[in-house]
Amino acid sequence: MIKIKKIHPKAIVPKIATKDSACFDLYSCEGFVLSNGYFHMAKTGIVMEIPKGYHVEVYSRSGMARKGIIIPNAPGIVDADYRGEAMVMLYGLFMKGHEIFQIGSRVAQCRLVKNVETQFQVVSKLSETSRGSGGFGSTGK
Repeated sequence: MIKIKKIHPKAIVPKIATKDSACFDLYSCEGFVLSNGYFHMAKTGIVMEIPKGYHVEVYSRSGMARKGIIIPNAPGIVDADYRGEAMVMLYGLFMKGHEIFQIGSRVAQCRLVKNVETQFQVVSKLSETSRGSGGFGSTGK
């Protein structure tokens, strides 16, 4: 369970669209215009208390991505110990003109994810694989 605190009178509590939806939607509490080649930090007017051992991943909505509106750091990460306003960094990429967002516009989709405890071990040699160090499109040749 994620606890939500509304810090803006126009804030909308996140919603899950259908029973089988993997993500919940975040809504803007402000109106704004996004133009091609520009960023906007969309305010949601909410603060989340995410359970310890979890984080929230923030993704672009497919309908917005189709219009050329992306979240450039996707997935954005909201850690369990963060208590600031949830905001969504939007970027106009390959947009035709501009997009007008109203109060209540869906600006992102998010999912709650369990953290995996990670430890590190310094070694002098790693195991070999058929791919090796090939990256950035090397498997598509």
